[in-house]
Amino acid sequence: MSTVMIVAVAATAMLPWWPIYESPAFVHAAGVAIITGAAIGFAGAVWAWPSWAVASAIAAAYLVLGVPVAVPSSAYAEVLPTAEGLVELVAAVALSWKQLVTISVPVGSYQSLLVPPFLLGLIVTATAVTIALRTARPSSALLPPALLLVVGIVLGVVHDEVAFEAGVAFLVASIAWLVRVGIAERRAAVVDRSGESALVDVRRIIGATIVAAVALVGATAATFVLPTGQRDVVRAELRPPFEPSDYDSPLAAFRAAFEPEVADVEMLRVTGLPAGAGLRIATLDTYDGIVYSVGDSDRSGASGQFSRLPYRLDQSATPGEEVRLDVAVLAYDDVWVPGVGQLERIAFAGARASTLEDEFAYNDVTGTAGVRSGLQREDRYAADSIAWIEPVDLAELRPGGAVLPDSPDPPDALLRLLDRWTRSSDEPGVRLAGVVEGFHREGYVSHGIGEEDVPSRSGHALDRIAELATAKPMVGDGEQYAVAAAMLARSIGFPARVVVGYLPSGDDAADDGEVTFRSPDLQAWIEVQADDGAWIAVDPNPEVRPIPERQPDEPTVVSRPQSALPPPEDPTPVEDLAAEPDSGSDDPDRGAGWLDAILAVLRIAGIVLAALALLASPFLAVVAAKARRRRLRRRARTLEERIEGGWEEFADQATDYGYPMTQTATRAEQAAVVGGLGPAVLASVVDRAVFGPDGPGDGDDERVWAAVGELQRRMDEPRSWLERARARVSIGSLGGYAGSRKGAGT
Repeated sequence: MSTVMIVAVAATAMLPWWPIYESPAFVHAAGVAIITGAAIGFAGAVWAWPSWAVASAIAAAYLVLGVPVAVPSSAYAEVLPTAEGLVELVAAVALSWKQLVTISVPVGSYQSLLVPPFLLGLIVTATAVTIALRTARPSSALLPPALLLVVGIVLGVVHDEVAFEAGVAFLVASIAWLVRVGIAERRAAVVDRSGESALVDVRRIIGATIVAAVALVGATAATFVLPTGQRDVVRAELRPPFEPSDYDSPLAAFRAAFEPEVADVEMLRVTGLPAGAGLRIATLDTYDGIVYSVGDSDRSGASGQFSRLPYRLDQSATPGEEVRLDVAVLAYDDVWVPGVGQLERIAFAGARASTLEDEFAYNDVTGTAGVRSGLQREDRYAADSIAWIEPVDLAELRPGGAVLPDSPDPPDALLRLLDRWTRSSDEPGVRLAGVVEGFHREGYVSHGIGEEDVPSRSGHALDRIAELATAKPMVGDGEQYAVAAAMLARSIGFPARVVVGYLPSGDDAADDGEVTFRSPDLQAWIEVQADDGAWIAVDPNPEVRPIPERQPDEPTVVSRPQSALPPPEDPTPVEDLAAEPDSGSDDPDRGAGWLDAILAVLRIAGIVLAALALLASPFLAVVAAKARRRRLRRRARTLEERIEGGWEEFADQATDYGYPMTQTATRAEQAAVVGGLGPAVLASVVDRAVFGPDGPGDGDDERVWAAVGELQRRMDEPRSWLERARARVSIGSLGGYAGSRKGAGT
């Protein structure tokens, strides 16, 4: 029974690991580890193995079971270990921990990432069972599973609900184990020890229960009492495997794609691209007034954190349609991995498939992916994604709620364009449509590279965007139009970001859906978030058309100041009163603040009450058990049983106060242990009623129970309230006492 309870405790300690894997393979690995560890610990206890033999058995079990259970991809027929799998299994003892915290979750059975829970579960369970069965302090068997629980929380994800539920489950299992240990030790103490030492044991067990309850309840309830920040875990602190700030922004080298010498260079061959969709290279959401870039973790938070991708990502909550792309790399040689929408799964092919798989990193906030060494010719991959490809009416859009990194305010010249293009409406969607239509209508495209091109300065710093807004005609390319449109969309209220990628021209698509992108197909556009969470692609770039002659720049209008007016007379008292701010209590924010404060207090009070109730639950269970026992004794079927039950109730209270009421003693001997005339008289009355020739008379049971109540009151009087409380929750009488049964008085 002890081994089964330790297995239950270890199983609850595995719960925080589930969000990391979310796969049946994890359940299999954790179950095998716990059962195998328990078997090793039990066998070591039965046959008295030395510690080195137990450790050797653990190591042997890890090597024999590790490959098919924790590295199933390297097992022969998923059953037998292979030489390659054994090498990977041994290396994973040291390497899998870092890999686990630098990869997107859930990881499933990816590579050797099941090794940490398998190895820890095996060692922890074997150690806990050994402590429970072979040491003088079996309550210490909770320490190894507690370590497993803490490591699962620290290495896991920020998931407060799972942490709370795991903490409660571990608390319940731990209390059950401590109660069992307490009952066993109390039974031994009743027979072999004095009353004082038995009471010390009971106090120690109750104290251990309180400590465990306080620690676990405090750890889990803190996630709700302190809701202002996220719980820190190791994966949130480690440097990501791909840092975008180490590489140039794709928008910074935009003009190089249009140089004459690369005009016919084929970059990528793509199959499966939906009609009208663009192939995204990278999404840029961080702008410092000079460069629009893929954010890093220091400035951009979650949108700059890249992590390794396991076998899949769950995109079931992402609006859009399923898209599968097959991409062949030609002359493209950047670190960014092109795709569409939000990635679910990617599979590399070719000679460098293994290298690319190990180096691949992905940011699920922006849908941007990269490999450190960059893509090369003859690399291939297939990507499954969810993308929004349906056309939308911009005028019907409503802004979403995404939070983007801060960016500088648009130049005044750009804001004047916004006012001129959108003054007819206050609706965000209508204003966004007006901005796009304005760029299409008044903008012209020039890369400023060829001798016949109209001059067009590269770059997208604030001064270049201001120049775009004031030039007559407006001349630029995707680098400037995308940045200007993103700034205006954000001014309207839409979360907006810049996308750099490839857009197919009208002649690029083949009959079989295959598209070959050349270098000049590079383009930049924007994405805005709608209120349903979907990111909608919006192309602000005007069509390529002849550019008219340059007009003089719009002059700056300088108004002549009017004649100086005399200063106003001193305001009258009435004017002063009218100018004073209203100090009334109609401010809705003030009322909302009080309401929020009250709700916060109620929430904390509820958490505290729930924690106190959880802490008190073991003691309330003991009190309830004793009350039920007293009721059953007093309502027994026969008169003799009710009289005997009265004596047993008195003896149980004496046991809870520390008197050594042994099982083999007569009632007279037990009364002598308590001392005094009252217990001796009660013992004599009970013996005469039970064993006398005439038996008990009517009403004897009520008189016995009245005497029991009086003796119990006398036993309580000289003791403090703390001693009385300890006696009420003592498990001594529940675990070891078997009071005078029929024949005990002989």
